[in-house]
Amino acid sequence: MAGSVVDGLLAGVAGATTGVNKGTPKRGGVLTVGLISDVPNYHIFNGAQGKWDASAFCVGNALYDPLWTTSANGKTWLPMLAISATPNATYTAWTVKLRQGIKFTNGEAFNAAVVVANWSYANADPTVGLAIKPIIASCVAVDTYTVTYNMVSPFTTFPLFMAEGQIGRMCHPSSMVAGYTGNPIGTGPFQVRQWQVGVESQLWGNPNYWRKDAAGRKLPYLGGINFKTIPDNPTRNSALQSGGVDMILQQDGASVAALKKMSGIKYRTDISDPRDPSVNCLIMNTTATLNQYFLWAGEFASSIGIPGAATYILNGQAPPAAVQMADFEGTLGAVDPSTLSWNTKLKPVVNDVSIRQACAMAINRQTYWKVIDGGLGAVADGIFRHDSPNYKNPGYPMYNPSKATALVNAYKAANNVSSVSFVIDLVAGSSSATKQFAFIQQQLSAVGITVTPRPLVQSTLINNVIYGTYDCATWNQFGGVDPSSNYVWFNSQPATTSPAAGGLGMAALPAGTFIAGAVNFAHLGDPVVESSMLSALASPPGSAAQTKAWQAVNAQFAKDIPYLFLDTTVTAFAVRNNVQNWAVSTAADGKTPTLTFDGGSTRWDQIWKS
Repeated sequence: MAGSVVDGLLAGVAGATTGVNKGTPKRGGVLTVGLISDVPNYHIFNGAQGKWDASAFCVGNALYDPLWTTSANGKTWLPMLAISATPNATYTAWTVKLRQGIKFTNGEAFNAAVVVANWSYANADPTVGLAIKPIIASCVAVDTYTVTYNMVSPFTTFPLFMAEGQIGRMCHPSSMVAGYTGNPIGTGPFQVRQWQVGVESQLWGNPNYWRKDAAGRKLPYLGGINFKTIPDNPTRNSALQSGGVDMILQQDGASVAALKKMSGIKYRTDISDPRDPSVNCLIMNTTATLNQYFLWAGEFASSIGIPGAATYILNGQAPPAAVQMADFEGTLGAVDPSTLSWNTKLKPVVNDVSIRQACAMAINRQTYWKVIDGGLGAVADGIFRHDSPNYKNPGYPMYNPSKATALVNAYKAANNVSSVSFVIDLVAGSSSATKQFAFIQQQLSAVGITVTPRPLVQSTLINNVIYGTYDCATWNQFGGVDPSSNYVWFNSQPATTSPAAGGLGMAALPAGTFIAGAVNFAHLGDPVVESSMLSALASPPGSAAQTKAWQAVNAQFAKDIPYLFLDTTVTAFAVRNNVQNWAVSTAADGKTPTLTFDGGSTRWDQIWKS
């Protein structure tokens, strides 16, 4: 397959000379890279465990190899640790042939048992498992170098989903066991030398790395990489300019724009790359409850005393109606602006769609894009950029402060309240996040909505969103070369249907009730969104049916407002002049171009320093 598409892939990167050096690489040297965030613990940092953001993908790609990688034009998958993927007639099972002769940095072989173990640990992980259970039912070994992934429902682009996601990166099973205290073990071009979480991670080249470049030279070229954690965006720019680092990742619009004025620096953005960019938005807790799926599953039983309907269902009993209602209502509440803690006695407001609509109308996205993000990328009105084949005007609310004010006043009258307020979570220590909040605060105040900031370290902000103990949070997600990879973030299930039929078995609730999936963090349970996505997953890639289905999803978001869309996220990598070939990545053969950069994710094996 790789050989048949090389010409087309090369055509997709024609003219992309920034960051490309076809000269003879110089071996050795250490590259110092400034990243936005850090992983919380390297002992459990692998594709099957932990929460990967753009910075984590950068580190992960240095340590691990994926089963597949994404082609430069973003339309297909290319071989890496896997050499082929064959679906059954209904796309409910994919049989995967694995590359032989690959070894981990501990000297042990990569094989089918490893792939099954990676899926098993991912499936059991309390966070990652929730993101793959709606997609992958099982992974079984066929022989020593063949596995079959069985799908929950038809999935026509499954290998591309794996190429883009963290669970496609393979690690050694011994490094995933509970209590493991060693360094990560992968097959990748680098391995961990030492690390200090939140400060710096030092990696050195894997001397036995299996890949070579197009000229037959062993990879990687570099002797090592040091990843420095620099959460403040302007500070990261300054570190590059001063020579404190050789290369940085940047996803803040104003800071990317500032790169133009820096001497001795080269940079490249992903604005024209063949993928929908991530979306900069505010995520809303549309139910104003804890995670309802967690409640149904009984995960809050010990902390708040709600046993969960699943506890009864698994024992063959009908859940009491009171338990079902408690799971559905899910400790309705809000974040207390005085204590900044979740308070079940407070009356929430963000669960009212009219307030979410008012927020959308109150924010001048055009001004935000220009003033806060430097006019880079584009104003967003959904999950697709406007030149995406999946884009059709979704009808997202236009800027209209007068109508927003009327909606707020109508809410006050209907609910007999004198004020409307909620709390917005933002990343602590980021001057860009503070500036973003100040803009949103002013815009909402103008229509009668008061918002209070809750600065949090990024891992705490994410955990609060996962568990549902938030009103609203600054957020950056979605995008990708294939929208199907976003299915789990929007998934919901019928609450009243029996579990055997794919529902939750809560028959006491009103018919037609949908409950958001475990990692649908906006808690939007919408049957239109769910049915449209299932249709898209089962449709041939690029087909009219697939496009129509994703357009329906985008249009429904414009009605439900689970996200306050702002603008597209522009990702940039910037380097000092001595860093060479930093915008190049290839498939297993060392010559077929792959997508670089992929939403902040890049590979490091063909970079060198002059």
